[in-house]
Amino acid sequence: MDTEDAEPIIGACSEMCPESEREERERKGDLDKFERLDGDRNLTSKSLAVKKYNRTAERDAALIRSLPVLQKTVDHLLDLLNHPYDEDFLSMHNFLWDRMRAIRMDLRMQHIFNWQAITMHEQMIRFHIIAMHELCEYTRGEGFSEGFDAHLNIEQMNKTSVELFQMYDDHRKRGCPVPTEPEFRGYYALLKLDKHPGYKSCPLTWQR
Repeated sequence: MDTEDAEPIIGACSEMCPESEREERERKGDLDKFERLDGDRNLTSKSLAVKKYNRTAERDAALIRSLPVLQKTVDHLLDLLNHPYDEDFLSMHNFLWDRMRAIRMDLRMQHIFNWQAITMHEQMIRFHIIAMHELCEYTRGEGFSEGFDAHLNIEQMNKTSVELFQMYDDHRKRGCPVPTEPEFRGYYALLKLDKHPGYKSCPLTWQR
C-alpha cells in the first residue's frame, strides 16, 4: 500500500530513535560510528542514536517520530556537516543518506506536507548536492569499504525532489507558492542534463 493512500498516523515517538530500536541495536553492536558513545559500538544515547531506514512502512505510532522530533533529528544530522570535510565525510554521507530516508518515511506516514516538511526536503537535496561535489572521486575499490555510489545518491535526490515538487504543486494550488521552488526546479533540471548516473563530463569544443 502506498503510504500516501493509507490513513495518516500521528507519530508518538519522542526520541530521534525509538527506544526499542536503540536497545536492540546496542545489543547487536549495530551502531554507526556517529551514534557510538565514547566509540563503543554497543553503547549509544538518546542524543546520538538516530532511527534507521526500514523498507517496510511501520504502522505503530510508537515507532514514528512526531514533527518536532523529526525537525530535531534533521538539525542534529545537519550539524554533523558543520565542520571541514575530510576523509570522514564518506562514512558520514552513508550515515546521513540512510537516516534522511527514514525521516522522509516518517513524514509520509503522517501525511506531513507543510512548510516545515518542504524545508526539510530542501535541506536534504542540498546535502545530496554537496555529496556529489565532495565525493565524486571516492569510488569503490579505492581503499574505502563501501565507497561512494553516485547512482544511489542521485536516485535519492530524484525521489526527494519528486516529493518536494508535489508539495510545491499542492501549495501553489492553495494560493501559497513557495519562493524557493525555482531554485530547486533548477537543480533538478541541471541533474537531468547528464543522463549518466555518474559524473562524466565532456570538454566544450569551441568553434572559431
